[in-house]
Amino acid sequence: MSVTEFNLSPSSQIVPAFVDVACTSAPRIQGFHLEQLAILVGIIKQHVRNHMPDIFKLVTELWDNNSLQLPLVSLVEALGKALDAEFKPFLPTTLPLLLKVFDGELNDKTANTQIKIFDAFLTFGANIEEYLQLVIPVVVRTYERADAPSALRKKAIQTVEGLTRRVNFSDYASRVIHPLVRVLAQSGNELKVSVMDTLCALVIQLGSDF
Repeated sequence: MSVTEFNLSPSSQIVPAFVDVACTSAPRIQGFHLEQLAILVGIIKQHVRNHMPDIFKLVTELWDNNSLQLPLVSLVEALGKALDAEFKPFLPTTLPLLLKVFDGELNDKTANTQIKIFDAFLTFGANIEEYLQLVIPVVVRTYERADAPSALRKKAIQTVEGLTRRVNFSDYASRVIHPLVRVLAQSGNELKVSVMDTLCALVIQLGSDF
């Protein structure tokens, strides 16, 4: 059953039902139920706050199933959008799970999940600033990987650009800029445009410190 087929009664009844179904359904349809839960979160927005413990329990229990990581990231991103600043207390639980995805083997499936994780980082916005020491090395390592798909490397570069509008990069400037310059010198036009856009965004933020 899809979320659009529900008669949207109070979220206190609907969300627990979706969480239970997503947890106990057959593996082949769990991803669908997680996608529907993410849609529901987008509908009820901040009203999901009372259900966060149950939802995060679901996320952590299912996380090691690689086939579910993409819909789980979409769910986490939906929660970040719905709660905005209220999502910050959940980042210590969320970030280790997201960053763990970058430690495994890189293939088409994990690359797509990593692209979605970069979208989630942008959604977290200013909430992520105090965790930049964890996030920046992963982002930089990704756009420096010559063996990574161009789409993934481009998304990593664009993540830096997007975050410059939300967080202060002054303490991490050299760790970000020098690898960007190396990518600029070694890569084709597809990445060079994104690198230049990101360097310009850093110039705007850092000013004379650049």
